[in-house]
Amino acid sequence: MKAKWKNWWWYHWWHVLLAAVVAGIVLYSFLPGLLRPKDDYSIAVISVGGISEKTAAELTKRIISVSDDANGDGRVNIRVNQFTVDLSGEANAANYQETARLDADLVGKVSSIFFIEDPVAFRANTAVPVQPGELCSEIMLFEGMELPEGMLFTIRSDSDDPAIFSLYGSILSDSEWS
Repeated sequence: MKAKWKNWWWYHWWHVLLAAVVAGIVLYSFLPGLLRPKDDYSIAVISVGGISEKTAAELTKRIISVSDDANGDGRVNIRVNQFTVDLSGEANAANYQETARLDADLVGKVSSIFFIEDPVAFRANTAVPVQPGELCSEIMLFEGMELPEGMLFTIRSDSDDPAIFSLYGSILSDSEWS
């Protein structure tokens, strides 16, 4: 038996090595995505100049403070997607790329919470359903943060998560689009 094993190993050691390398590459590629916790909410920050990492971290912290665990994994995870895009219609390559990313987010319903710097241009140039009664111009929860002037907070009206409206109903007011 020992001689058979030695003979088999002599002819097939490189198959075992190749299989181990392929298995290592597959695990290295897929394991981090499988082990990463799923996000409870996704926030889109749509502005011309963007916000700092410090402000994004503070924004996440404040949203977590009023949110609950939507997916039942025992923790609240928030993802902030920043889109530095000028929706006024000016065409350039960088703006086109960011607009394409924003369109993918809107079509795929990735984000349900929005911070919009220019809500009039956003509403005119995108097809996301946001109703006037679901817009909050006075962001009481976010006072003292370095948000761009005139940034408004809203929630997507066709969100796949209906519980999001009950969570943020106290923040949203009946103010109209300006």
